[in-house]
This record gives sequence, C-alpha cells and structure tokens, in this order.
Amino acid sequence: MKTTNQRNTTYSASFTAGSGALLHREINALLPLLQSDTADELLKQEVSQNNVLMINSESARRTMIRQISARVKYAFPGFWEIYATAKSADQTLMLFYLALNSIPLLYDFHFDVTLPAWKGSSRTFDQFNYQMKLDQLGDQFEVVDKWLASTRHLILKIYKRMLKEAGFLNDTNLIQPRKDDEFYFPFLKNRQPWFLEACFLSQAECDRITNLYSRSL
Repeated sequence: MKTTNQRNTTYSASFTAGSGALLHREINALLPLLQSDTADELLKQEVSQNNVLMINSESARRTMIRQISARVKYAFPGFWEIYATAKSADQTLMLFYLALNSIPLLYDFHFDVTLPAWKGSSRTFDQFNYQMKLDQLGDQFEVVDKWLASTRHLILKIYKRMLKEAGFLNDTNLIQPRKDDEFYFPFLKNRQPWFLEACFLSQAECDRITNLYSRSL
C-alpha cells in the first residue's frame, strides 16, 4: 500500500459516514490484509466479497473501505507490525494518530481546542468551544461553511467518541493516556514528534522521551 508522511489538509465531513469513530473493530478484522504487500487490491476485493468485515450492505462496505483506506495510508513503515502485538489501549491511540493525520478538522480540534483546554484550568470537553472552531473555519473555508447543523453535531459526536476510545476522555473530563516511554519511540523514529504533544505530554516529558530515544540508538 502506498503511504505518505504528509498530513492531509483537505477539509471534509466524509469521515462521519456510517458514524464510525476510530474503526478499531473493522481495522482489526482487516489487519491481515493491511499487512499484505497487495493491501490495496485485497481491500478492493473485500468490498465485493465481504470475507472479514461482515457488513451486509455492499455500499456500506464500500464506504467503510474508503474511510479506512484514507486513514491507513498514513501508517509509517513498521506501523502494523507494532500494532498487531500491541495492547488494545495502545492500538486505539495508534488509530487516533492515523485519524489526526488523515482528517484535518480533527487535527485542528485537537491542537486548537482540546490541547489548550488540557493545558488550562478546566480540562473538560466543552462543546461550545468546538462549535466556535467550526465557525472560525467556516469563515475561512466555504466547504465548512456549507455544513448543516446536523453534520456539525455528528462531527462533534464522533470526535468526542474518538477521544474516549483513545483514552483522552472520562465522561466530559480530559485525561492523559498513560503509556510507557517506549510506546513513543516509533513515532520519533518516523519523524512524528508532534504526536507526543498530541498525547498531552508536557514539553519536559517530550524532551525526556526524545533524549531516551536518542540514547537507545
């Protein structure tokens, strides 16, 4: 499968189709296909054959495969080998990394709204702040401005579910996913240091883990 380390910058609400969040179950079902050298072709076959997804509707399978394909192309070399042996909680955080890379709106939410909330005094998920961010983006991008209220509501619902699945949210309270230092080493190896900050690590923690990684080489 062709991969890229260039984050997507095209705004779209297509990730809301099917109301999926991190797609943990679906990606785990497809994992043997994703690890194959012919992943692209195997994913196309899954749309018609339904060997592992077990989704009755072909159109729904096509939508699901389209969403997953858009995300997994941001997996760095060795990503799926690490993922395959990782704990479930580590897997969901890795899938959150793919979502941030492939869905620019979620990247903006996370770095412009969620991280400031974590660094502030409230540390809560305040829906109003995300609505404000959507309004701001609507002033800049016509495609965002045209989204219906129902689409905006679904976007916030799915992003909130992603935060919960990835370990960032307990009810409406923001929390830090607790990981071993070594969890972050592959992201540093593949020049993705921004993800450490995305995981609510302080600058001191980022520097400490980066130094540990450098000494491990």
